[in-house]
Amino acid sequence: MENKFLYYLKPILRVVLFIFFIFLWSVPFSIIFQFEIFKFSNNLFSQLIFEAAAILIVIGALLMIFHIYPNRNFSTIFIKMNTLIPFLKGSIIGFLLILLCATIMYFLNSVQFTATRILPLNIAGYLLFFILVGVFEEFTFRSFPLVVFAERYLIPVTVLSNGILFGLIHFTNPGFSALAMINITLCGILFSIITLQKGNIWWAVGIHFAWNFTQGNLLGFKVSGLAQSGLLAAKPIGNPMFSGGTFGIEGSAICTIILLIYIIWLLFKEKIMPVKEIEAV
Repeated sequence: MENKFLYYLKPILRVVLFIFFIFLWSVPFSIIFQFEIFKFSNNLFSQLIFEAAAILIVIGALLMIFHIYPNRNFSTIFIKMNTLIPFLKGSIIGFLLILLCATIMYFLNSVQFTATRILPLNIAGYLLFFILVGVFEEFTFRSFPLVVFAERYLIPVTVLSNGILFGLIHFTNPGFSALAMINITLCGILFSIITLQKGNIWWAVGIHFAWNFTQGNLLGFKVSGLAQSGLLAAKPIGNPMFSGGTFGIEGSAICTIILLIYIIWLLFKEKIMPVKEIEAV
C-alpha cells in the first residue's frame, strides 16, 4: 500500500515537473528574443508574437508531461475539440461580468468615461492578443495542474490553491494591492470551478479573454494594472476601494462582490463532478 504522505505529495511533484518543462521550453524562445534575432517594430505585433510563443511553450511542456504519463492527453485535462460554443458562451459571461462591474462603478460616481480615437485594426489586434493571453494562462493554470490536484485533494483546496497561485503571478503588476490579490484569486477560483463543472477548459478561456478585452480595449480600464488602448478611456475617481485606483476594475470592492455572487451562484446551480483517477497509482 502506498505511503499516504507520498500519495498526497505526488500531485505537487508533478506540477513542479510541469513548471520545469515550461522553463525548459522557454529557454530557446528567450534566446531568440534577448538577442533580437527577429526584430519587431510594432509594439502590438510584438505582444502577439510573445503570446503565441508562450502558448507554444506551455503546449510543449504538456506534451512532455504526456510522454512521462502516457495515460494523459489533451482530452484528459479538459482541452477538448469542441471549442467554439464553450468559448463563445464563456466570452458572453466575461463580457457581462465586467460590464456589470463598470456600470455599478459609473452610477456610484467611481469612474468617468471619455471617448477616444483608436483604429479598428488595433482593436482587432488586441482582440486576438487577449484570446492568446486567455489560452496561455488557462492552459498553464487550468490544465494539468488543476486536474492532478482535483484527483487527490478536496475540491475547495484545489480551487483555492489554484486561485492563490494565479493571484501571486500578478504580484509585480503596477498598483497591486491586497484587494487586487483577492480579486485575481477569485478570478482563478471562478475559472477553476467552471472548468471542473463543464469538463472543458474553453469556457474559462472565453471568460478570461472577454474579461480582459472588455475591461481594457472596450471600456478603457487598466487590466491588472497595465494600461490599454480602448474605445473609451476610464478615469477612476473617488475612493480607490470602489474605483479600483491604478489597478483597474480588479482593484475594486465592487469586483469582489460581483465575483463572489457569481461564484456562489455557480456552486448552487451546478455541482462539480469528481475528477476520476486516470492513472492506477
